[in-house]
Amino acid sequence: MTVESRFSASVQLDYQQPDRHGKPGRLLGQCEFSQPNNLEYVNSEYGKNAVRLLYIRREGKIHCIKELEISLHIRLNSVNEYVNSDNSCVIPTDTIKNTIQALAKCRGIRTIEEFGLELSEHFLTQYCHVIYCNVFIQEVPWQRLEKDGVPHAHAFLYSSEGVRFCEVERNLNCPPNVFSGIKDLKIMKTTQSGFADFFKDKYTTLPDRRDRVLSVESLIKWCYGDCTGCLDYDCLWRTAHEAALDAFAGPPDSGHFSPSYQRTVNRIQTYILERIPQVDEVEVIMSNIHYCVADLDKLGLSNDKEILTPQDTPFGACATTLRRKKGPGGECPQPMECNPRHGVPWKGDHMMK
Repeated sequence: MTVESRFSASVQLDYQQPDRHGKPGRLLGQCEFSQPNNLEYVNSEYGKNAVRLLYIRREGKIHCIKELEISLHIRLNSVNEYVNSDNSCVIPTDTIKNTIQALAKCRGIRTIEEFGLELSEHFLTQYCHVIYCNVFIQEVPWQRLEKDGVPHAHAFLYSSEGVRFCEVERNLNCPPNVFSGIKDLKIMKTTQSGFADFFKDKYTTLPDRRDRVLSVESLIKWCYGDCTGCLDYDCLWRTAHEAALDAFAGPPDSGHFSPSYQRTVNRIQTYILERIPQVDEVEVIMSNIHYCVADLDKLGLSNDKEILTPQDTPFGACATTLRRKKGPGGECPQPMECNPRHGVPWKGDHMMK
């Protein structure tokens, strides 16, 4: 028996008549099929990845830019294209790419979160057989060039403050979940960090360290609660970015001590949750970049932790999520997935460098 003969499919599509403007009617029924009872699709998400665009808004001589990389995935109300070789419901990924460009042109881009919401709204309302949409956007960190404190009208400088990203996830007839975040955030402090009094056994060779360099590369992602209102995503992102830097560094004149990079992660999460009441949950993925004191004895030189060499691999890493507890007698809404989708190779590994 061939694979095709095992699936006795009957495609049942029911359309309304075109309206008076000639617009095609909406799809009423689902594409139905039969398959062995012991098999089912858990997910059938597909889309276009790494759609890159530069949006320029011209306001006279003043220009504003946003350079983005967008991955947009949808899920249909059938899997006929997989099971029955029926492509009649499949929206080409090239159409997805064209739609992204067209909406950027027609509606403009204010913030990546708002653009993500507009994209998900479009695909869920324009195509009645689309039941899920996920939009992941990351923004190239361009900053306006300044000369003696005067902003340039149309020149920009690549910044290294980390990459801003967002994710909008929405099911049909459900409110959207909006995530914002910072990735590739590299920060360092040369003191006020240690790691001691940890668990030791016969395989432990690491000595206690009371004063060390702490250098990390972080991804920080937070989930907004009720996104039905109008949020100032730019302001909230800047607040979260500042909170993360304050949590890592401490006061400018003295800093604060970090007994582990896990404790630093906790500070980042609590600072963001304390400063932004609209945030329900904060996820941090942090890699610890080790620096080893160089051995200069063979050169006849002393080294009071002045010359160090970075150790790329292996490196320590941790991932943790901190969220607000449920209130008495109330439920804290559970997001569908507060996972770093950017980390999935087919979704976010194409960031322009």
